Amino acid sequence: MLSQQQAQAIAQAAHRRGGWVSAHVLRTMDLERALDAGVDDIAHMVQDPLPDSALSTTLIQRMVKDDVYWVPMLELWKRVGLTDKRTVTNLSRYVQAGGKVALGTDYAGYDAMFDLGMPVTEIELMREAGMAPMQIIVAATRNAAHVCNLDYELGTLEAGKIADVLVVNGDPLQDIRALTQVRLVIHNGIMIRK
Repeated sequence: MLSQQQAQAIAQAAHRRGGWVSAHVLRTMDLERALDAGVDDIAHMVQDPLPDSALSTTLIQRMVKDDVYWVPMLELWKRVGLTDKRTVTNLSRYVQAGGKVALGTDYAGYDAMFDLGMPVTEIELMREAGMAPMQIIVAATRNAAHVCNLDYELGTLEAGKIADVLVVNGDPLQDIRALTQVRLVIHNGIMIRK
């Protein structure tokens, strides 16, 4: 575990060079330390409850005010046997406060079975947390590209960006599971699945 001074020095050095700082967080006390260091996103939803207390409310408000993204990786907790709803509830509170979420998983980062391809479990857990279909789609596209520091080249459909397009049967805004009904995939402007 880095000291607070070390973490702050790393974040400041990265920011001076235009870098992005992500913090791997598991508990609320680590969340506060990461925010004090000046990170840009939090990887993993905290597994202890974010109780209705001044500290928790302040941490969430601080993340929203400072534009800190959260990559909850809820699938991880499900895969390792954390079966209660603490992490889903924590995400719900963050989203209700106006926090920005990016979709990501710990696939290949932990020796457990994760969804290959479409992260269906993560999407479903985000839905359980109260995220609307459009919020989930934005988390998986624009916000994920932003957290990866690639939003200048992908994450949205805009002139000059890489043409990565998923076309599905159905309306994912009505039923997010339509994302699994793939009609075609365009990657870097080339149709790779029809």
